[in-house]
Amino acid sequence: MIRSVESLLLVKQKHWLLVFLFVHCSLSVFSQQKKYDRKVFNREIQRLREEMIVDISKANETLRFLDNKYGSLHNAEVDYSLTIKKIKFFSAYGDYARVKFELNKAKRFQFFFKVKKQDKLYLELYNAVYESLGQDYDLLIRKATKILNESDKSDKYLLLQCRLVLANCYSEKGNYEKALIHIREAKLLTQKMSAAYSFQVANSAGQVYFFNSNTDKALKEFLFAKKLSRINHWKYAEQYANASLGEIYLYTNRLDLAKPYFDTVLKNEKSTELRDLFQVYGCLEYYYELKNNKDSSYYYSVRRNEVDDLLENLRSENLVFELEKDFQTESNQYLLEEERSKNQQLRLILILILMSIVVIISISYLFIRQKSDSNRVLQLQKEEIDDKNKEISNALAMKESLLKEIHHRVKNNLQVVSSILNLQSRNVHDEEALRILEEGKERIRAIALIHNQLHLNNDSAYVEMGAYLNKLISQMAESFSSYNKHIEVKVNVEEINLAIDYAVPVGLIMCELLSNSYKHAFVKQEEGLIEIELKNKKGKDLHYELLVKDNGIGYKGKTEFLEQSSTGVEIISAFIQQLDAKYTYLNSGRGFGLFIEFAIDERHSKFN
Repeated sequence: MIRSVESLLLVKQKHWLLVFLFVHCSLSVFSQQKKYDRKVFNREIQRLREEMIVDISKANETLRFLDNKYGSLHNAEVDYSLTIKKIKFFSAYGDYARVKFELNKAKRFQFFFKVKKQDKLYLELYNAVYESLGQDYDLLIRKATKILNESDKSDKYLLLQCRLVLANCYSEKGNYEKALIHIREAKLLTQKMSAAYSFQVANSAGQVYFFNSNTDKALKEFLFAKKLSRINHWKYAEQYANASLGEIYLYTNRLDLAKPYFDTVLKNEKSTELRDLFQVYGCLEYYYELKNNKDSSYYYSVRRNEVDDLLENLRSENLVFELEKDFQTESNQYLLEEERSKNQQLRLILILILMSIVVIISISYLFIRQKSDSNRVLQLQKEEIDDKNKEISNALAMKESLLKEIHHRVKNNLQVVSSILNLQSRNVHDEEALRILEEGKERIRAIALIHNQLHLNNDSAYVEMGAYLNKLISQMAESFSSYNKHIEVKVNVEEINLAIDYAVPVGLIMCELLSNSYKHAFVKQEEGLIEIELKNKKGKDLHYELLVKDNGIGYKGKTEFLEQSSTGVEIISAFIQQLDAKYTYLNSGRGFGLFIEFAIDERHSKFN
């Protein structure tokens, strides 16, 4: 009995040996078409590393180019290298959702082929940085030190990255002596490297010195970085250096020295990264706050929020599509060539037929016996696919939940601002100042109401304008109840859903016009009527009409209504321009009104 079992096992081993030889020969034929010029690839990777330091936009283009150029090869080593670079790129961009995805993909690579030790160390470093995310610096220090000690000393790029990570960690912990030790070691490494790495080290050194309150040395490092940028014509890098210099002067209370650097950045916005513009707008908001210029401070606060929205869009753009695409292609990657010419296919088929004639006869019985095993494998693969689809669905649901929470928190923060203004108004006795504070509170409450609607909606991307405008009108009627007048507001709003980019301008325009009617239209009247309409333009789903009119005393100013210099009118004009809308005055007979027509992109509207 034992001998028969051994004989059966021996036969199966022979069959598997034949199968192995067959597959090995087949893949040897396919692999002839997967060759690439390693030297060229290494040069391209080196260029990409430098671009990630001095021009992140150009690095994005290069990364996409390399992805398209080498993606069709399905070469595991090349794909792993590109994945590692993507991790570094998305970390620089702050897109941590994509960083996590690329990290997981790199880890799965290790199951498909044997990764070199040095390449594993890159993944370990980037994974350690991601896992800490500015929280556990002690753990990150231990891991980075271990990688530094184990790394090949000829790989200066990895050594440099470890040194900079350690310098940042010790700086965050307040141990500036150790931080500066790693900065000095990093500078020694860059002596035989390109200027881009010297630029990177100078910026890191400047940050360490600044947090160590050594402003003079920090300025020296950033000025050196700026000099390198000019010499090498790195426009984006020079803008970053200008932003950093301005920030140092600002937070050391040298405002007159800070402002020229910010002006230089704003003059060259097209050559400035979005993240640097975000930094500069934030600094200018604080600068004008110190200068007690509230209008300019508010303006740059708005600009900073706009850039923040753009950055968020860039981080989330096509993420779900990339997840689905990579998942669909990953299972059969590195096995067969996807694109071959017809002539190449014929030649390969002939070779495979000749090789398989003997093999098929000997293994046919084995394949029949193992059919049930194959079915089980297919079932496992199907279950794995189902699990992945479930993960994607859960991720989308979590994103929706987080978006609702963001709207809820924005609404709460705006209510806090409104409460602060309310407290401030108690100490203000000037009637004009009180009027301005009250108008500001109404605008903040109008915006907060939009975020509250988005939080309560099932779809957190759109505002149902009927419910929103009714609540806004009710809110304003309560605010103006102290006028002791019987003013009726008639509302005719169709079931229209608008994205926040359009809902906010429409809401604030209506808020300002309604406030204007309450205050000025019924000066000598005890009763009045205000009519509000928002509807689709007849026959055009994406064209809208907004009407706000009253039967008061009308407008008798010498200039056109929208050419006045008041804050409310300027807000109305600004949002009409933002909507790219047309407007008409309704000033004939009794009362005054404004009729506005605007069109929107179909992506920003949702029809029930």
